[in-house]
Amino acid sequence: QPHQEQEVGAGDIEGGGGDDPRPCCGIGAVAAVTHEQRQKEQPHQEQEAVEVDWADDDDASSSTSHAFSPRPPLEEEAGSAKCASRPLSLPLTVNSSAPSFSDASPLASGSPSPAGDLNQTLPNEYSRLPGGLGGSPDIPGSPIAEQRSVEERGEDPNSKRHFWGGTELPQLQRSAGQVVRVFCGVWNLHGKPAPADLTPWLGSKPTHHIYVIGTCECERSIEKSMIWKDKKRFETQVLNHLGDDFRLIRSHNMSAVHVMVLVQKALGAFIWDIKSAQVATGIGNFIGNKGGVQVGFNIGRTSVLFINAHLAAHANKMHERTKNLTRILADSPLRRLKTNTGVHEDYDRVFFMGDLNPRVGAARAEVDEWLAAGHLDKCLAHDQLMPLLHGNAGVGTEESLSPSPASSECISLWGDFTEHTICFPPTYKFDTHTDMYDTSKKQRVPSWTDRILWKQDPKVRPMAYGSVTTMRCSDHKPIFAQFEVSVDLESWNGPVVDGNGDRDKSSNVCSIQ
Repeated sequence: QPHQEQEVGAGDIEGGGGDDPRPCCGIGAVAAVTHEQRQKEQPHQEQEAVEVDWADDDDASSSTSHAFSPRPPLEEEAGSAKCASRPLSLPLTVNSSAPSFSDASPLASGSPSPAGDLNQTLPNEYSRLPGGLGGSPDIPGSPIAEQRSVEERGEDPNSKRHFWGGTELPQLQRSAGQVVRVFCGVWNLHGKPAPADLTPWLGSKPTHHIYVIGTCECERSIEKSMIWKDKKRFETQVLNHLGDDFRLIRSHNMSAVHVMVLVQKALGAFIWDIKSAQVATGIGNFIGNKGGVQVGFNIGRTSVLFINAHLAAHANKMHERTKNLTRILADSPLRRLKTNTGVHEDYDRVFFMGDLNPRVGAARAEVDEWLAAGHLDKCLAHDQLMPLLHGNAGVGTEESLSPSPASSECISLWGDFTEHTICFPPTYKFDTHTDMYDTSKKQRVPSWTDRILWKQDPKVRPMAYGSVTTMRCSDHKPIFAQFEVSVDLESWNGPVVDGNGDRDKSSNVCSIQ
């Protein structure tokens, strides 16, 4: 008891005493129980206190992690969100086109809520505990048991990752509404190799059917990648991390822009027509220092396309970035129909992600003040990409000052995509190996340059969207998004080439001389 009394002392509870600056919020509120109150509770109350005992040891799970970041509150309330370990007044209307699910939708009932409230996902046998988490720590797969073991597994406790519960992926059924779990990860590594341990980013154990990893400037700078662009080392590292149950179905690299798609072997039986391509948007639309790499394939009768892009840099280049988007979609070699606006209309499910480079159009001093006060909503109000996703001309960007026909076309394509609610700090630009935003003479404004979007679709359900603050080897923080995607596997026995149901028995041959 004396040891526990010291662990939950006044300094921890008030957030202003001792050496621990963390406020008492989220599941940390469980620790705000006096010694006398604990004596009056049931015997299991002692276990709860141990459960929320945070360690201040350095995070040894990543070779580039040097400090432990405090756990944020794991709850979202209607109309507001709490992020970065302090309460925010962040409206949940950032994404006005978030998908809704009807009763007839395969994702309607029995699926977890895309918001961060884990209580909504709990079976009846799970009890509720303070801080928004439910379940028993003794029930494997319950949300509170999963969250407790986050640090034990070496994952980032700030990432607000979604937990489905259970230890195994659900078996696939040959149904028209089969739900497939998809993980998308994005990281600009600033010319550095990835850290030896990818656990904080990819998780300690695979919990998705598909992993799509997009990187920019991985292992080498843009200049060096023009000559040495191979990413086999990183691909092998990711494969080894996920284990023998996954295989790499396709990767594509263009200079320093790289994407790889890995699938669980059980799902591999349904995957066919795998293609990849690239579109350069760099110098003269020829050099691949900027542009997008694409991997498309079919899962049963559902076509899926993943695009990882690195768009034009600098705060005043949003118009260039929108032109980059148009070219990547319209000039894609994977495009089938020339009558539509882009390749994204040829595929059923489309994800567009990468270092898209939108900036926060405000002064550095203002943004620093907002972030210090936890007002992410004020920063997001000046984000260059948000208005474009909603079909607006881009308030605060050069498009609003000098609109052109080209910008109107680009805006329409941005409007075809949507994004999950952002509830994490800006991911750029950090001093390397620190959590401090740019202290150089340039004093770059902290921005959400790294993004994950998807084509608006009621059969794509976002489950989580977050960043990994404990990985510090780059000036960007890695981000991830988790989805439930409905695909059609009903009575599927292979591709069909004609109306008679004949299987495609042809072969493809390519000769390079």
